[in-house]
Amino acid sequence: MKQQTTEKAYLIADQIREKAGQAARLVRDRTPEPVLDKTAHAASQVWDGATRAGRYAAGKAPDPLLEKAGKATTVARGNRTPLLIAGAVIIALALVRRARGHRR
Repeated sequence: MKQQTTEKAYLIADQIREKAGQAARLVRDRTPEPVLDKTAHAASQVWDGATRAGRYAAGKAPDPLLEKAGKATTVARGNRTPLLIAGAVIIALALVRRARGHRR
């Protein structure tokens, strides 16, 4: 039973990866180049800001909190693929919903 559940989970994860890839390609193909450039620039700025904020928070946070955050980071890194897939699916759904909203 456990093996069947695991196999089914892998099958579902593969299907989600495939759908997320299709959605990402569709969004990328339909998005004008200037928008992609602005998005990449904005993502870079957000990343830089988050890095600075993280360093600031790490300097001010108590040690027990830093330990818990370190453990959470380790778990997230160990499960990076499902997290990235979930993020891609959420973004794709938001973009599709937004595109449909503009057509009405």
